[in-house]
Amino acid sequence: MNLQREHLKKIFLFSELSHQELDLILSSSRRKRYPKGSIVFHEGDPGDFLLVIFSGKVKVVLLGEGGQEIILSILSPGSFFGEMAILEAAPRSATVLTLENSEFLSIEQKSFMELLQRHPPIALKILKNLSTRLRKADDQIRSLAMFDIYGRMSQCLSSLGETHGKRINETLVIQERPSFQELAHMIGCTRETVSRAMKVLQEDGYLTVSRKEIVINRPWPYQM
Repeated sequence: MNLQREHLKKIFLFSELSHQELDLILSSSRRKRYPKGSIVFHEGDPGDFLLVIFSGKVKVVLLGEGGQEIILSILSPGSFFGEMAILEAAPRSATVLTLENSEFLSIEQKSFMELLQRHPPIALKILKNLSTRLRKADDQIRSLAMFDIYGRMSQCLSSLGETHGKRINETLVIQERPSFQELAHMIGCTRETVSRAMKVLQEDGYLTVSRKEIVINRPWPYQM
């Protein structure tokens, strides 16, 4: 229990909860495992549980009628998804697939709502962190709607740096970097466009790209 509690404490959704409150969350949840390449749920499926990633990696995508794919995010341990399900049992707004063998903590809406009714302070702390998540979603929508390719690249890489990176002196290092195709799906363009933009940013010294990581050396100007 102590190890699971410490793991849960590192997840920002639950970061403000006390040990006793975290134990209450754990007592209302269960573990789930999915092999690599599994569909955790489809867009439109009934949504009645939230998943916290304990190990592995997933991608959250929108799938078009012609098979095209837009990646909303790539999530690793410490992330969570399906959070709207703990507020209301509504259809899933995206499809989630595992990129690696993955293990999750599953929190079902019914038991979670019962817990919040018995312990209102937990609800206030979690809603505060959910609002942060919604602001980030708004930023992503604004980026896709208003920025040029370099602006969308900046928003995307900055977001990846927050979840998959670390700061070293003045640089931001994105570890386990996505492929150019995955980046293209994230920012709504073609792989070739991403490749050209990355080449320009590397030549101008803004980025350093290797097989395993992307280093943001300094921010770059972009247009709206």
